[in-house]
Amino acid sequence: MKCLHFIFLMLCLSLPLHLYAAEKQILIINSYHKGFQWSDDVLRGIDTAFEEHTNITTHILYMDSKRINSVAYYEKLRELYKLQLEKQKYDLILCVDKFAYDFVLKYYHKLFTNEPIVFTGTEQFSRAEVQKQGLEDRVYGILEKRAISDTITMISDIIPTLKKLYIINDASSNGDDSEPFIQEAMQRNNHRFSIEYIRKSTLTELKKRFAKPNPDEAVFFIRFYNDKDDNFYKNNQIASMIDQSALPVFVTDTLFIQKGAYGGKLVPIQQLGEETGKLVLSVLNKEDIPLHVSTAETFLYQFDYLKIKQFKLNPNTGITQFSVVNAPLSFFDKHREFIDFVFVISPVLVFLILGLIHNIYRRVKSEKELRLSELQKNKHQQFIIQQSKLAEIGEVFSSIAHQWKHPLVEIATIAQDHVYSCKDQGDEQSNQYVHDIMVQVRYMTDTINDFQKFIMPSTAKTIFDVNEAVETMLKIINHNIKYNYIDVIIDKKNASNLMVSGYKNEFMQTLLNIVNNAKDQIKDRREHKELKRGLITIKLYNTARKIFIEINDNAGGIPEAMLPKIFDAYFTTKEQGHGIGLYMSKLIIEDKMGGKIDVKNTNDGASFTIALESIK
Repeated sequence: MKCLHFIFLMLCLSLPLHLYAAEKQILIINSYHKGFQWSDDVLRGIDTAFEEHTNITTHILYMDSKRINSVAYYEKLRELYKLQLEKQKYDLILCVDKFAYDFVLKYYHKLFTNEPIVFTGTEQFSRAEVQKQGLEDRVYGILEKRAISDTITMISDIIPTLKKLYIINDASSNGDDSEPFIQEAMQRNNHRFSIEYIRKSTLTELKKRFAKPNPDEAVFFIRFYNDKDDNFYKNNQIASMIDQSALPVFVTDTLFIQKGAYGGKLVPIQQLGEETGKLVLSVLNKEDIPLHVSTAETFLYQFDYLKIKQFKLNPNTGITQFSVVNAPLSFFDKHREFIDFVFVISPVLVFLILGLIHNIYRRVKSEKELRLSELQKNKHQQFIIQQSKLAEIGEVFSSIAHQWKHPLVEIATIAQDHVYSCKDQGDEQSNQYVHDIMVQVRYMTDTINDFQKFIMPSTAKTIFDVNEAVETMLKIINHNIKYNYIDVIIDKKNASNLMVSGYKNEFMQTLLNIVNNAKDQIKDRREHKELKRGLITIKLYNTARKIFIEINDNAGGIPEAMLPKIFDAYFTTKEQGHGIGLYMSKLIIEDKMGGKIDVKNTNDGASFTIALESIK
């Protein structure tokens, strides 16, 4: 049993201290609002210091003192905090910057009991004020020191010709804290160059003042959150003014690095937060004596490469160690890890890459062949479907034609019998009646035969005359064209050989699709009184071994945005259109007859061109 107790004791002693340390509650009072970059950076540094201490819990109150700063406001804030804190007990009060620290000193005895106070970020400390409040046994802190004098010296070293320096500091309480250090630095340097100290202005005025470049002038920016009219500016507004300045802008902390500032001797704000967190841990562990107040002495020399390049100012002068942001990386810097990795495994990598390239090539080739095969299969299927539909229509029409031909023959016979049986009529007049009836019957019979041949799909390629195909197609739709007040002109004066190999009926259907589209468009324009009479011109001509069929109309053309899609399946410009006619036309001409069909707009309308190989 004693052995078990001993083992248990050793296990407890071996555990990390933070696993069984007492919970600590820390109240952070932030002078500013959430999203204010300076205090947010400080809080990030504090969180970093607390990462390994899981027994610490922080609670944050935001005072928003940059936007609201009055005695009445702080009194109302004190009443609100009293309600919030009356049932809470904290192990430490952490004040971020001057406003929070002054607030806690003033109202400590109304809000708290005996909690220690740690402050950070202020530039000045008064022991007498702490003693006046009777808090000398519980105050600790870290002062933020801005390298104002050193930065002015550095500016004059980087710009040896410096004649004028503008120093910007706003009219806030923070600005008052920086004031003594600025005045001291100005007195030390005003004999070397002119110094203009700006505390009351606006961002608009500052932008105008620094809009013109001058190689002998520079700007030293301390802060400018509140202007002369008590307006509050956000960091992005300030950064915009700094970035647009035609003079180099030097700063005192890391807030505006990579946001337009040239650089300077900077307070690393997040590191200030880390040092504050370490001080809080020391106070909680009672490792520091009261009124222990230190000054953060860590600085960074940091400059922006883009601004160095813009103003052609070299920070090397008088500074031995500094860092540069926004510097372009070399190829080796960008890919250092990858290059090292490649050198280590390069033998294996070479074979792997060659294998991958080979596999990718085979896969791409296979996929390309598969896509072409599927596309060809799909087009062939569309063609077969269309032929099947036309065959069905042809069979139906053949049945109708067969039924019509018998009545036509009967009509001719009856007419002859009737005329010859009527003895009242003279022979000459009777013969004329018979002749007229027989002409009409023959016309109807020929029309039925032509249409029957036209509607039946071709079963195999044949050699046919393009001109004869055009005339047959026009003969079928002659009355429809005529009754819509459309003139059709066939121009074949530059044609010598118009014989091609292909599917005659399908070719005529292609022509019919194009001519019918032109007819519909002309009809629409006539109905809107945009056109008096339609015109369709069909030109047939040869070039080398090519036969060209050019179909032009005066129907106004096709909208330019629609031209690339005009041959796509199911694309139509008509309300009742099905979008298959021109798609099938392209399929017949290009895939089945090895030709080419294209369309463009002319001054009067659309122009379709079909190119086919001629047969000698």
